[in-house]
Amino acid sequence: MKSLFRALICLCLLSPVMVQAQEVKNEDIQVFPAVVKTAEWANFKYMDVFNKAKSGDPRSIKEFLEFNSVVDGTEGLQHATTCLEMLPFLIDDLVASGISGMKPKMKSLLLSRLQLAQGRTKKEALLKPIQEWAPFTWKALNGERVTCNSCMHMIGGMTQSKPAGMEVKPGAEKSAPAATDTETGKQ
Repeated sequence: MKSLFRALICLCLLSPVMVQAQEVKNEDIQVFPAVVKTAEWANFKYMDVFNKAKSGDPRSIKEFLEFNSVVDGTEGLQHATTCLEMLPFLIDDLVASGISGMKPKMKSLLLSRLQLAQGRTKKEALLKPIQEWAPFTWKALNGERVTCNSCMHMIGGMTQSKPAGMEVKPGAEKSAPAATDTETGKQ
């Protein structure tokens, strides 16, 4: 009786730990060593770009997706699987905005590879049609222009700073004259 009671106590205490371990495992994105090796050969910092892309950096997302043009065959499919598994971690319209700027052939390649990658992934949620769980990405892959509302939100907080490399012309930093009430210009 005591051993049964102890077993139940242990089960109750350990079950939250087991559930948490399963959740962490489900968040993993599969990265293939053969693709990383090919990226090194191509002088592409795969893991650096992967980590930046996963964190939501728009340039890195686009760069990571465009790496599909470098790899082919099995490695192309493996990289596409990594891209597919990364998509749920990213903001859909952010990904779509990056894809919108790609050439039509790149979009077509990416679309076909992502669809093939759906057959390789072990994540059940990604087996559904892409347009169900990433509608903006789907539109961009099919040639529709998508603007990134998330990007506009991010830019909104940075309007006071000028972009790097932008020079201010002399006199451009002056404030505009005050508004007037009459045609004669009196305030």
